[in-house]
Amino acid sequence: MNLPLMARLARMGGRVLGANVGRLPSPLKVNFALTYWCQYRCKTCNIWQRRPENELTTSEILRFVRTNPGVSWLDVTGGEIFLRKDIEEILLAFASSWKSLALLHFPTNGFLTDQIVKVSSALAKRGGPEVVVTVSVDGDQPLNDEIRGIKGGFQRQVETFRALRRIRGIRPVFGMTLSRHNADAFERTFEALSRVCPDLDIADFHLNIAQVSDHYYGNAGLDEVAPDRDVAVRELRLYRKRRGGSRSPHAWLENVYLKHLERYMMSNAMPMQCHALRSSCFIDPWGTVFPCITYSRPVGSLRDHDMDLGAIWNSPAATTLQREIWAGDCPQCWTACEAYQSILGNLLRPPSAHPIRVPKRLTAMAVAAPAPANVQSPTIE
Repeated sequence: MNLPLMARLARMGGRVLGANVGRLPSPLKVNFALTYWCQYRCKTCNIWQRRPENELTTSEILRFVRTNPGVSWLDVTGGEIFLRKDIEEILLAFASSWKSLALLHFPTNGFLTDQIVKVSSALAKRGGPEVVVTVSVDGDQPLNDEIRGIKGGFQRQVETFRALRRIRGIRPVFGMTLSRHNADAFERTFEALSRVCPDLDIADFHLNIAQVSDHYYGNAGLDEVAPDRDVAVRELRLYRKRRGGSRSPHAWLENVYLKHLERYMMSNAMPMQCHALRSSCFIDPWGTVFPCITYSRPVGSLRDHDMDLGAIWNSPAATTLQREIWAGDCPQCWTACEAYQSILGNLLRPPSAHPIRVPKRLTAMAVAAPAPANVQSPTIE
């Protein structure tokens, strides 16, 4: 590992320790959706049905980069981020300008292989943070293409993964989300991928559970997004057995996430106190800041604060909402976007024997402020 990256990781470690003690003065991690455009037609997600207008421009995002340099961990997501013509400029700006950035992660549907490889190669050549790319997959070829709604998708996803593996400095993984459409298909999917990627390791494969979000996935109205609990728990146990023990910090974090994912599925409650707005937040393509991808309660608009996230993060609205979330006053979820930093932020505060319970007044609440489906994010009041 190169010395500059080690220094970034060390600084990130210091901030992780700080998150164990109190609310950070600025986010450790940012989940940033750069666009809601997507050419896939996934059955469990309605992002592709949006026809977004007036998303953040290149100049606005570059101003955001200049104004908020202290982030250690960045998840850039969509939609499909490689539909943005400026994606290389944006990702390189994050990697080169944020000297504290230790980890840069982005998912892709894998369809635009040449563009994905070109941009990833430029990132690897530039150096800086560790770069992890998740190539989404939902099954073997027939099942994947049926769920994701685009013919030939599986083949392109595999081609992209194999091409990314040849780039030194890029760590690609397959990411599978269990839903009602593929809840029993983990082993079938992994075996299909192993046949076309003969040296595929279980550590190259990430498994999670479909979640509901109005402002992000736009899928709150879809029937049966989540998989059958018993089927999904069985698949998770098969997956965990294949993974075995922790061979690296990445594997340890993933294994802890999976252990608590099963616990969450049995209780529908967060297994530990959540770090949304304590050490992380979510930003949508219009610059609206939310606690996370699940809780549809806007905190503020970057456009109203000259792209300064700190002004929103340190506002009374954000600190008040963070205390509510810390107490369990939120829709409750356990998605990888929020779970990892919560695990790290609770190292000195291990989960109790019982999960946090949702207050009765919230048991019927899925979201607080749903986003319009096609045009823009919720209005900040």
